[in-house]
This record gives sequence, C-alpha cells and structure tokens, in this order.
Amino acid sequence: MKTKNYFFLSLIAVFSFTTNAQDNSNNQNVEVISPIDFYITLPMTDYPQFNPMDVPAKEFPRGGMYSGKQQQKADFLKLAGESPTQLDPIIQTQSQNRNANPPIVNFAGITSFASPPDPTAAVGPNHIVQMTNTGWTVFDKTGNEAPGFPKNLSDPLGSGQGDPIVLYDREADRWLISQFVFNSQFKIAVSTSPDPTGTWVVYSYPSGSNDYPHYGIYGNNYVVTGNFSSAGRFHAFNREKMINGDPTAEMVQLNLPNYSGGTVFQAPQPAHSEGAGIATGPTPIVWFQDNAWPGVSTDHIKVWNFDVDWTNPGGATISSPVEIPVSDFDSFIGGTGGDAFANIQQPGTAQRIDALVHVLNYQTHRYDFGSHESIVLNFVVELVNGSKISGLRWAELRKVGAGDWELHQEGTYVDPVGDESVFMGGIGMDQEGNIGMAYIKSGATTKPSLYFTGRQDGNTLGVMTVNEELIIEGISSVTNNSRYGDYSQLTRDPIDDLTFWFTSEYSGSAGGRKTRIASFKISDIVLGVDELDLNNSELIITSSDQNYFDLTLMNTSTNDILRLSVYDMTGKRVVYEQVEKTTSEYYKKSINLSSVSAGIYIVEIGNSKTKVNKKIIVK
Repeated sequence: MKTKNYFFLSLIAVFSFTTNAQDNSNNQNVEVISPIDFYITLPMTDYPQFNPMDVPAKEFPRGGMYSGKQQQKADFLKLAGESPTQLDPIIQTQSQNRNANPPIVNFAGITSFASPPDPTAAVGPNHIVQMTNTGWTVFDKTGNEAPGFPKNLSDPLGSGQGDPIVLYDREADRWLISQFVFNSQFKIAVSTSPDPTGTWVVYSYPSGSNDYPHYGIYGNNYVVTGNFSSAGRFHAFNREKMINGDPTAEMVQLNLPNYSGGTVFQAPQPAHSEGAGIATGPTPIVWFQDNAWPGVSTDHIKVWNFDVDWTNPGGATISSPVEIPVSDFDSFIGGTGGDAFANIQQPGTAQRIDALVHVLNYQTHRYDFGSHESIVLNFVVELVNGSKISGLRWAELRKVGAGDWELHQEGTYVDPVGDESVFMGGIGMDQEGNIGMAYIKSGATTKPSLYFTGRQDGNTLGVMTVNEELIIEGISSVTNNSRYGDYSQLTRDPIDDLTFWFTSEYSGSAGGRKTRIASFKISDIVLGVDELDLNNSELIITSSDQNYFDLTLMNTSTNDILRLSVYDMTGKRVVYEQVEKTTSEYYKKSINLSSVSAGIYIVEIGNSKTKVNKKIIVK
C-alpha cells in the first residue's frame, strides 16, 4: 500500500458515538453518529498522477463488489410481477419544432477498463471535476486537464470500492467528493477552498449497507440516499461543520415512513438544490412507486420532507410522504438469455445491456423561481410491455409557498427518429424554466451514443420540443457483459445558470470504457461576459439601520446577469444571489443581513471577468 502524506490533527481524537432521539411524528429513532476518521490533506498537486488505464479490467457488479446482492436482485427481477400497464399512455407523439444548437464544449473524460465507469461530474465557476470508478480529475471549461491529474480515488478519500459522487456547493464555493467502503463506511471530502486541486478535509462515517449512494445539497445539509435498506434508510451530514473543517461534524440516520422499495434494490433520491441562494425549509426526498410492486395500488411519486436543526441533531424529523398520482407506467424491462439485466439491444451482437430499471436516474434537481419551486426527475420505462424498448418518463413537480408538491407536467420521451431505446437520463432546468435532458441511446441500428433534447418554458406541457442533438456517436457495442452503468450526471453552470453540463458513458473505440463531458443550452438568450468597466462603475450602498441594505451599481458597459456575494472577514460567504439589470444604467438589489453577526462584511458584485466590492458594517 502506498504511503500517504496527510496532515493529521494530533490534538483531536475523533470517536464515533450514537445517540437516539424520538421522532414524535413517525415514532422512529434518530441516530446521531460522529465520524470515525478525519484528516486534512496536502494539496492534490503533491500526490502522484494516476493513469486509470493502468487498472486491470474489472467488472463492478451492482451491489458494490459482491456478486451476492447482484444475484439477489437478478432473482427478484426474474420473478417480478407483470405490470398492469401494457402501453405507456403518454408517449410523446408531438414532433419537435425547435432546432438545437450543437454542444458548446465537448471533450473526452476519463477512459478506463472499469465495467462500468459510472461517471459523475460537477461544474463550478472555473473548474469541472469528474469522477469514475477508477479515478478522478479536474478540467478547465475548455477541456484542459489540470497538471498532475487524474488522481486515484484513494487520494484523498482513502481506500474504497467506488460509486463516486462529486458535487459543487455553490453557496460555499466548495467541492464535495465521495466514495464508499462497501457495507462499512461513507468517505466524504470537502475542499478547503474553491480550488479542487488544493487541500481537502476528509471524513469517514460508519454505515451498514451503503450501496448505490445518491448525494444532494439542500440548505445546511448534505443528504445521501441509496440502496441502503428495505426501510428506506437515509443519512444527512452537518454541512456547515464539514465546510469549516470541524472534525465533530455529525451524521444523522433515519428511515422513510410508509416506504415501499418494490425490489431488493432501493434507490430514492434527495432533491439537490441548484440556483442562487441557499435552500430553506425541509429537504425533499423523492421516490416513485410502480403498481406492479407488492402493496402498491397505483403508480405514483412520493415526496418526504426531512428537517434537522444541527444545534439539536437528535431532534431531526421526517414527514409522512405526499403521494402524487401520475400517468400509468411500467418501470420493469425483462432480461434475456438468463441475464436479468440484459435488456437493451445493440447492433452487431446478441449481448444486451442494462437500462437500469426500478431507479430514479441521478440527479433529482430542485429550483426556486420565486413564485414557485420546481423538482425535475426521470426514470426508465418500457414503452410497450415485453418490447424491451425503453423511454424516459420525466416529470416536473411544483410547490407554491407552504403548499404540498404537486404534478405540474410529465411526459414519456422516446427516440424521435426510430425505435431505439433511450435511457440513463440526466435532467435539469435553467434560470428561465427551460428543461434540458441528456441521455444514452442504443438499439438495433444505434451503438450506445449520447444525445440531448429539451423544452422551453411556455411550450406545450409534457413535450420535449427541442430536436434531438448528438453529443457523440458510439462506434462499438459492449460484448463482454450486460453491465453498462449506474450513473450519469447533468448540472447547471453557476456562471450563467443557463448552460447545462452532462457526463456519461458511450461506446467508443476498442481500448477501455469511454466517458464524455459536454455542455449545451436550451435558452435562446446568449449572455455575453462583457468587461465590467471599473472606471465607469460605481457601487452605492445605503442603509438606515445597518441590517437592511440597498445596493445600486451604476454601469452601462454590460447587461450581464451579475452575481452578488457578501463575505464575512473570515472569507465565509453569507449571501449569494443573481442580479438582473434594472435599467440600462444601473443594477439594484436589497439584501437582508439581520440574521448575521455584527461586524464588517465585504459586498462583491460582478461577473466572471470583473467584480466591484465595498465594505459595510452590520450592527
């Protein structure tokens, strides 16, 4: 085993402890658990470069590294009940009437012999971080890889079994990366600065079953769900403490009440909040239910609300679920040749690949538009029972004020030009309410390839109106096994909140499993990044009580949507919002700092090229 150069906190011993608190609303125990390991790394540039192609070919069975759970799920799928839905009732038949622009940036991600690679990627103001089952790396936004990368997952996370996830925490301007030690530990690292090539604080938390994790950021919580238990067990972590490098950062563990996983493979998801401003209120956790599953009478989506005050984590609560009726669907696609996972056709081979049934595709995003909140999600469905041709059922949920989540729109997206399968979708919304969705397509004439589509806000509900656009064409078929992947990821660029970035696997040339990273827009608006002329810009800040502040930026050199941040003197950001131009001559915004401590703060407003700042005093 190679020696690591970590800075350990010699004066702090971190011990695991568990406390129980009663959740009065659902009569369940809340477990509060401390990390069993904590350390601070050297800068990532000090660790050796890693070549993922040096790792021998390895299949990563579903259920982590153990084939027993994979067999368990396979046995269930073989015995799964017949779906009452014979034909998907909301297959998109309306033609797409808006031409898509080609991808903006489109470059190769990590290539390895891992089967599958399970790529995830997140984007910040200046970097893209991608993770796979064999390694992780950092790019700039034109696809240039950072010097000294890729790195082994063990640098900085320590040894583990993969299923890595990366998130960009835009409110803190930090990065989160993770992997698991199967059925033993969650390993999570948070960057100590906006630079992912710098130092990280690393936490390890004990766990039972922890397969197929799905992480999200919501308010002051990092939340993870996954294939953990038939009771819908999930975990949340003290985000503020982890950002601050506090070795006592707690994890809480609860179960979802009235939960039905349907199979032995459980995969609910936490809502991941994207957009300016930290999410407030409870964290939604989302899951769908198929009436082919035991005990489920109608097809529907469930939403639970998780709430925790980290000054009293033992008082965390999880609500009973809201059931949201949706159009009938069939979430099961049978296998072939004795392989329960071999369902999607490929050209030139009898080998079929796994569409990833009975799960929500990663991620489930939440957005706050002021007048309402939205959640978008997608999962694989069989279009005609027994056809082994998949589509993507997608939905937008909405909530107004303190009301419940309700279905706003739904659709079943299918191959618009033939009878191929579309699967492994990533879906998101931009700041205008437009939806982008990227996916894998494979079938009798299409080798596994990557595409995207979308719709503009105001278009006919339930319809992806943007013509399918190619990201990269597959040039081979998988012939050695049915495992294709459990993860892809679509995220929104924090610079303009209009650009989507997508990573997934496709079938490239011989010599390893290929991943791709690409960006695209659905919006017709093209936001330039003009210089904010400092010589002709004036930031005026007024306040009558030193708690509520009115900001006016006089400027005629740009019409960009600007980013407004307020930092305390330690560099911690306490406000992050986007500001549209009020008139041709100025930007105007009011901010409420009544909840922060008294002291000196720095107000900063600008775009990715230039910023103006000024000190204020909060009393």
